[in-house]
Amino acid sequence: MAASPAELLVAEVARLFPSYLEDPVNRTNSGGCAALVVIGADGALHGRLFGEDKVRMRRYHGIASRKAAQVWATGYATERFEQLVFSGALDEKQFGLERPDFVGWKGGVPLQAADGRRIAAGFSGFPGVKDVEIIERAAAGIPGLAVRRD
Repeated sequence: MAASPAELLVAEVARLFPSYLEDPVNRTNSGGCAALVVIGADGALHGRLFGEDKVRMRRYHGIASRKAAQVWATGYATERFEQLVFSGALDEKQFGLERPDFVGWKGGVPLQAADGRRIAAGFSGFPGVKDVEIIERAAAGIPGLAVRRD
C-alpha cells in the first residue's frame, strides 16, 4: 500500500529537520526539539517528535497540534485566519472557534493533495517563519501536494 500524502509529508520534514538545526537561531530556539502534526484528508493523525528533551517535545507537540487543528477547522493558515477575523472579513463562529482559542502565530499550513482533498499541518519549535518554511519545503518535494493559498 502506498504512503498517503500526509505520511510522505512527515517523512520529508524528518529528512529536512537536521539541516534546519544548522541555523543557530533555529537550534537555540528549539533546543534541538520540535514537533510536527499532520491531519490527513481522511482525518487520520500523523506526526513526529524531534529531539530528546521530553518537556520541550511535549510543549511543541501541544502547539503543533493546535496549529494543525485550527487549519483543519478553518482551511486557513494560522496567523492569516486571525488577520481575516480581526479585519472583519471572516466570522470565527462559522468555524466553531472563539477568539481565546486562536493560535495567533505562524506554523499552521493548509495543503491540498492531487485529488483536491485537504490536509492540515502544524509545526512548532523554530521561529514561526521557519515553522512554515519547513512544511512548505517538504510539501514541494512531494508530487501532487501543494500549499493552499487564500
